[in-house]
Amino acid sequence: MKEEEVINLSKKFNFNPLEVIPLKREASGREYWRIINDAKETIILCYLDPNEGDHENFINISNELKRNHISGVDIIHHDKQAGVTIQEDLGDKDLISIFTDDNKKELLESSLNLLIELQESEIKNLEEFSKEDLINQMSLFDKVFCQKFLNLASDKSINDLISITIDKLYQHPWVNCHFDFERRNLVLDKNNHLTVIDYQDMKKGPIGIDMAGILVDHYFEADISNIKSFLNFFSTNVKSEYSSDACFEFTRWGCIQRNLRILGTLSDLYLKKDRSFRLKDMPLILKNLIKMIPEEHSSKLFLEQEVQPLLSKTVEQL
Repeated sequence: MKEEEVINLSKKFNFNPLEVIPLKREASGREYWRIINDAKETIILCYLDPNEGDHENFINISNELKRNHISGVDIIHHDKQAGVTIQEDLGDKDLISIFTDDNKKELLESSLNLLIELQESEIKNLEEFSKEDLINQMSLFDKVFCQKFLNLASDKSINDLISITIDKLYQHPWVNCHFDFERRNLVLDKNNHLTVIDYQDMKKGPIGIDMAGILVDHYFEADISNIKSFLNFFSTNVKSEYSSDACFEFTRWGCIQRNLRILGTLSDLYLKKDRSFRLKDMPLILKNLIKMIPEEHSSKLFLEQEVQPLLSKTVEQL
């Protein structure tokens, strides 16, 4: 959207803008703008082209989170035809921005406590990820990331990895799954209360996908011993009796699904819509994927010897 369009939409919803500031654009196509009026009050306008999707799921889940006393986003106004929601302004303190060595442990433990609340709550009318959904998401790694983005021939070890991963995920507990539970989507609000955002894709899914989202970070190299330490915290605080070793296996296979999917999705967005804003993150996403794959699986060799060097070269040239 252009700034003028945001101003006109703001006026339509009786919020007279003094200033509008673009915040971010998500892979989903959602655009976020901060609007400031002459009284220095702020709101967030979220726009999604109605031809690409709607806000219904986000609104429904917002209401369910509120019913379960979980901090989410307050929706002030919704115009389906315009593709707009007006939301409260939570501020700019997402965990990416405020993470330090000093507060990392506290913030991750708070994030895991919030994740446990989310997983254990009764969220009505949630759909369930189908096996086909999860497989197709992972298959983007081979069909788009390898073959189209890197121009690299497929390797049968990747298909085998996908097959093993889906089998493992169906052996694990299925819970409420945010599907992108990472630092970008966790915010300390103006009262320093940890709040989850961007939950429009939530469904019932494998427990490890969100555990991987917060613990196998896209912006830090994965540290297995550190991950296991936080999983011990998770195991101690969750109501169900999961051992620390079981939690690591949940996270391992959740990470493999998640990272294969994200590498494929980011490549697809670049090739189809020229969205290059996350390409710089891809080498570390791949590196962490490799680290989480079991040592004995043959895909590790293919990824280390063939894919990793080619990805680094490709990203450098873009």
